[in-house]
Amino acid sequence: MAKRRILIFGWSDSVHVQRWCQGLSRRNFEIKLVSVGGEPLSSVETVNLPRKGKLSYLSQLSRAAKEADSFKPDLVHAHYAAGSGLLGLSCRARPFLVSVWGSDIDKKSNNLIARLITKRVLRKADHLTATSRFLKNQVEGIISSVQNKISIIPFGVNVPSSIDPADEQTSPNICFIKVHRHIYGADILLKAMAIAKKEIPGIKLRIAGAENSYTIVLKKLIAELGLRENVQFVGYINNDEIYAFIKEHAFMVMPSRSESFGVAALESSACARAVVAANVGGVPEVVIDGKTGILVEPENPKALAKAIIELAKNSDRCRQMGRAGYEFVKENYDWEKSLEAMSELYDRLIDESEQN
Repeated sequence: MAKRRILIFGWSDSVHVQRWCQGLSRRNFEIKLVSVGGEPLSSVETVNLPRKGKLSYLSQLSRAAKEADSFKPDLVHAHYAAGSGLLGLSCRARPFLVSVWGSDIDKKSNNLIARLITKRVLRKADHLTATSRFLKNQVEGIISSVQNKISIIPFGVNVPSSIDPADEQTSPNICFIKVHRHIYGADILLKAMAIAKKEIPGIKLRIAGAENSYTIVLKKLIAELGLRENVQFVGYINNDEIYAFIKEHAFMVMPSRSESFGVAALESSACARAVVAANVGGVPEVVIDGKTGILVEPENPKALAKAIIELAKNSDRCRQMGRAGYEFVKENYDWEKSLEAMSELYDRLIDESEQN
C-alpha cells in the first residue's frame, strides 16, 4: 500500500511537533512539515518559511497554499489553531485536521483578531484533537457545534521498560522543569521552599530551563528569601537528557497557574518519580491525587510547602507514588499508543473523504 501523504503545519523547533512528525513518518505516512520560522528537521522533509514579526502567518498564506498544491496531501494537519490553523485554511486539500494546544484557545486573550481567527479555524476544520478532557471541554465551550468532531489524543511519553527507583536521600533533591514564565509558578515554588527549609534545612531545588528575563526575577526572589544555598539553575535540558535529569531527584514539583495537560508530570511518572502539582486545568488527569502524587491548591505556597515536606520526610511513600505513577503512565500515556491513535484517525478521515 502506498504511503499516505500528510502535510503538517507547525513550528519545527517545537519538541512536540518534531516528535509527531518523526513518529508518524515511521508508520505508513509520508510527512512534509511547513513551519513559519524554526530550523529544518533532519529526518522529515521540512519547508521553513520566513518569520517576520506578528503578521508572519498572514504574509505566508499564499506560499503555504503553493506548498500544499505541490505536495498533493491526502490530509492536512495543523498544530496550534491560530497560526498554523490559518495556514491550513489557505489550502484546498481536505480533510483538514487541527490539534489545539491550550494557549491557542485561551479565552482570556486580549487579541481580538487571534480569537476570531481561532473560531473560524475551529469551525472550518473537518476534525479536531485535544490532549485532555479539560482542553476538549474548553473547545466545546467556545463553539458547541464541534462536539461531534473532536477526539482526545494525549501527547504521550516514552516509558522505560523497567523502574529505576529513587535513592534514599538524607537531604532531598527536587526538580522543576518548565519554561521560565510567570504562568508556570516558579515564584510560588520558591516561596514554598522558604517555608520547607525551616523544617528541612538541607533540601535542594534544581530549576531546569533556558534562562530569560523572568529568570532575573526568580534570582532576585531567591536572594530575598535566603535560598542561595538551596536553589540551583541548571539551564536548558535537551529532550533526550530529561529522564536522566529527573532520575537524579526524589520527586518533581509543578506549581503552574495554568496547564492544559502536563507533559512534565507524565515524564516524571515515567521515571517512577512522584509529582507535587497545582490542581489546575488538565493536571488532575495526569497526576492522581494521593496515588501518583499530591495535588494542592494553586497559588498557595503554604499548601505547596506542606506537600513538599510530606514527601521529603517520607521516602517510602514517595517511592510508592513513583511506582504507581510508572504503571499509570505505562497503561494510559505510552507514546506508541498516542501514535497509533493519531494514525488511526488519519486513516479514518482520509477514507471518509475518499468515499464522499
